[in-house]
Amino acid sequence: MQRTLQFIAAGVASLIALRVLAFGYAQPAEDLYDGDRAAQAELARGMRRWVERDLGRDDFATGSDRFDGEWLFATRMMAVLGYAQTAIEHPSLRAEHAVLIDAAIDDLVSESGRAFDREAWGSDPISDLSTDRAHVAYLGYLALAASLARLVDPDTRHAALEQRIVDHLSAHFEKSEIGLLETYPGEAYPIDNTSFFGALAVHDRATGEDHSELLASLLERLRHRYRDPRTGLLYQAVDPDDGSPIDVPRGSGTALGAYFLSFADPALSRSLYDSIQEQLVIQTFGFGTTREYPRRVDGQGDIDSGPVLLGQGVSATGFTLALARIHGDRETYLATYATASFFGGPVDGNYALGGPIGDALLFALSTALPARTWGAS
Repeated sequence: MQRTLQFIAAGVASLIALRVLAFGYAQPAEDLYDGDRAAQAELARGMRRWVERDLGRDDFATGSDRFDGEWLFATRMMAVLGYAQTAIEHPSLRAEHAVLIDAAIDDLVSESGRAFDREAWGSDPISDLSTDRAHVAYLGYLALAASLARLVDPDTRHAALEQRIVDHLSAHFEKSEIGLLETYPGEAYPIDNTSFFGALAVHDRATGEDHSELLASLLERLRHRYRDPRTGLLYQAVDPDDGSPIDVPRGSGTALGAYFLSFADPALSRSLYDSIQEQLVIQTFGFGTTREYPRRVDGQGDIDSGPVLLGQGVSATGFTLALARIHGDRETYLATYATASFFGGPVDGNYALGGPIGDALLFALSTALPARTWGAS
């Protein structure tokens, strides 16, 4: 009996310790969730060292030249989103952050910044504007960054390029029979396309143009054709010829897609977040994680998911952080931040174990703008 009581006491003590640990790691998230200027500015300062550093593919270690290039690109792109979001939430930061945004986009459009996409396509994405090659991942993500740059600063030096990209991709989407474009030749991913859907909405806010008819058509097809009817999650990959799914619905693609869609259709983003909550989100003793695959579906993950540990996806968990703030879910935000902070090792505005892409992701995701920013309830 005494041993049983000791065992129970030890178990209770362990649970309390986990709760206290989670509470400690979640504490900084309170200010971030509330949009505290000082807390957001600290993350911005931490990101600045990466923006001002001459990063290259050799700063990443995925084991693939293409993926190293993608991570280099994603670091700069997510930095832009973080700087733009914080500038929109705190207009006093606009002038300073506009300079950093333009510097990051300079790197995105540099020869080294677009090398991974050029190698995959056998042709350059910028040179291919107005051709029959879409390059939707590189150009879609770049369009989202550059459209936010125009929203923060109409005089950004990248305005003309942003306009060319929007015109190029809009023309391609107008002709697309499946409502999606190719990331690389023979590869189509709904998530990459959502980056442009978000960009198109931001572009119209920044310029006064009206692509609402095209955007509504694309979002309707995404909603009804590329969501799994059982789980409500987005298919990770589809056949570029007929749009049929060739990969199961996944947490990483759905969560990141819902983040990008918050710029264009907060209601659709919310619907996807509800599906993520129902199918994937787990909270344990104050820590929050998000599964990569629906329950009863097994998978090893890939470069997009990051490591999948006991079913929990690193990328899906991080992207959920953005959705929780967008859709007013403080509890999930704090629990997810506790997990990200615990594994990232926060040090002076940076995350010691995440490297440049980890810092960029945490900066962008933790400062994602609430849906009310765009007039949504």
